[in-house]
Amino acid sequence: MAKKPFNPDDFFSVKTVEDIAPKFEHLHNLDFQEISLNDELIKLNYEIVSKDYQDKSFKTLEEYYSFEVDEIV
Repeated sequence: MAKKPFNPDDFFSVKTVEDIAPKFEHLHNLDFQEISLNDELIKLNYEIVSKDYQDKSFKTLEEYYSFEVDEIV
């Protein structure tokens, strides 16, 4: 039986703000026109990696749901 070559892309998955939001319920109560969502996520070992992200553009967490995040390890 032949071994399948290692492919690092097999371990890559895209996560969005919507995917991680249930883990951090307190974020739903914050005003992101006043504070940076990315700064808050960094405290939780995540960062926004979408190039379209701009700090303080939207007020609610739901408005950021489509932005991609990456876990800081």
